[in-house]
Amino acid sequence: MHPPIGDRQLLKGMLTFAKPYRKLILYALLLTFFIVIASLAQPFIIKVAIDSYIKMNDYQGLMYLGIIYFILILVSSICTYFQNNILQYTGQYVIYDFRQAIFKHFSLMQMSFFRKNPIGRLVTRITHDVEALNQLYSQVIVNLVKEVLILIGIIILMLYMSVNLTLICFLVIPVIAIVTFYFKTVLRKTQRNLRTILSKLLSYLAENLSGMSVIQLFAREGKQLDRFNQLNEEHYRAGMHQTVVNSIFNPSIGLFGNISLALLVWYGGRSVLDSSITFGTVYAFTHYVRQFFEPLRGLADRFNQIQAALASAERIFETLETKPTILNPVHPMKLPEKVQGNIVFQNVWFAYQHEEWVLKDVHFRINQGETVGVVGATGAGKSSIIQLINRFYDNQKGTISLDGINIKEVHLNDLRKHIGIIQQDAFVFSGTVFDNIRLNHKHVSDEEIIKAAKAVNVDSFFRMLPQGYETMLGEEGTVLSAGQKQLLSFLRAMIADNDVLILDEATANIDTETEQAVQETLREMSKNRTTIIIAHRLSTIQYADKIIVLDKGRIVEIGNHQQLLRNQSMYYQLCMNQTKGKQVKVKV
Repeated sequence: MHPPIGDRQLLKGMLTFAKPYRKLILYALLLTFFIVIASLAQPFIIKVAIDSYIKMNDYQGLMYLGIIYFILILVSSICTYFQNNILQYTGQYVIYDFRQAIFKHFSLMQMSFFRKNPIGRLVTRITHDVEALNQLYSQVIVNLVKEVLILIGIIILMLYMSVNLTLICFLVIPVIAIVTFYFKTVLRKTQRNLRTILSKLLSYLAENLSGMSVIQLFAREGKQLDRFNQLNEEHYRAGMHQTVVNSIFNPSIGLFGNISLALLVWYGGRSVLDSSITFGTVYAFTHYVRQFFEPLRGLADRFNQIQAALASAERIFETLETKPTILNPVHPMKLPEKVQGNIVFQNVWFAYQHEEWVLKDVHFRINQGETVGVVGATGAGKSSIIQLINRFYDNQKGTISLDGINIKEVHLNDLRKHIGIIQQDAFVFSGTVFDNIRLNHKHVSDEEIIKAAKAVNVDSFFRMLPQGYETMLGEEGTVLSAGQKQLLSFLRAMIADNDVLILDEATANIDTETEQAVQETLREMSKNRTTIIIAHRLSTIQYADKIIVLDKGRIVEIGNHQQLLRNQSMYYQLCMNQTKGKQVKVKV
């Protein structure tokens, strides 16, 4: 958990993102200066007209004042138009940078970060929280300056016209300060609570939409709906609480404004009757009092927006300050363009949680060009070996080396471009079949992809899709079966042509006929290439040069298929279990 981030630190961070657009913001502030002058001058012109020109029946002077008044209105309107456009552009630019920074940060985070943070929570950061900051940059900052300048200008003009009348009008200011200070804490708390509940709601929604097939399969629709309704009710109540707080705070500012106006009418009217103050002064004061409390009401709204923005900014900067634990070395060692593929695990210990060891003192060597199978019961640590080789996670003890170089001393991109993984559950992105197979290898032509598909006898399958290889896949396109996704993943690895190939139960979801063709291709691909096969079906690794048998995070056996059968130990028992107790053929 991070300690709470202070307001000053949050504002400093938000201003950092605005810094590239400081010229636009300064231009908007300059326009604000003209808008404020035009706004403040209008009541004063009317005061002069009443006290000087109307009393003297000076029609020419009134005409000049009318022209000046019209010009001020025109200038104010033009400045406001350009200011609004500049602010909207600035706000959009800044939130674009925020979203880019957050997504880039997510791409650098280790896998454990995504295990601890539900997807809905991360989506909330990059959507709702960033959008809350848009209001800060596009409206709040410059308008806040405008409203403060208006307040200062009104105070100066009112004091210039009448000190006594000014003091009478401002009797309510201390009360407003106390109310604002109190609501500051309340509003921040309600905003933070609302965002937290919204994050939970979106996380739950994303989880249930992803697992809807399981929910329907086990007839849990009612229970899941009850939980959703509970979260929805919490969000509703949090939103209503925020609304109630706002409905008390905003009108209270208007109430004090009306009280101040009532004091003005009482004292000012009496002063006009005894001729100590002119009627034009009282008339101007009524405008300035209304103008004074309009910015205060505006400041109340800005205050709400600032609290919402600070609550969101707090969550965003907490996320951005969460440092990745899988880091590139300061001075990385460079791997050659083509690595040999010698992999050594030396006394490796690894735990996802503190000292809950998944791998315990694991030691083995895979030589260049070898095909190695890794087997064991569920939870034995097979998949963890893959995660460590790619540095999706880092081992806590021991070393893992590739061609004699500690993989922690190599840049992540340099390491991963040499290691290809064919996963059991392949992910399909939005895009065509070509795009999903090619991924980052832009130099690979469509013809090369088709040739690779023909090599494993799956070209006909892709041609059967609605638009062939141009068929759109992903959320808005054709939905592939688990086996079809595996074929796609297999072709990705073929196109990448990595020096080290890892198969995570790569043929589990493929039909028998296609599997035979794929197995033959795998044997060809494995020649002169280091290959690691994580297997549940032991028939897929019988041809391996050696097999590593894991049990509860420790290596219990290493040997080829026949050697391990002759040992009649754990591997032999696994084979017996898969053949339902039938005699396993052992070569003598």
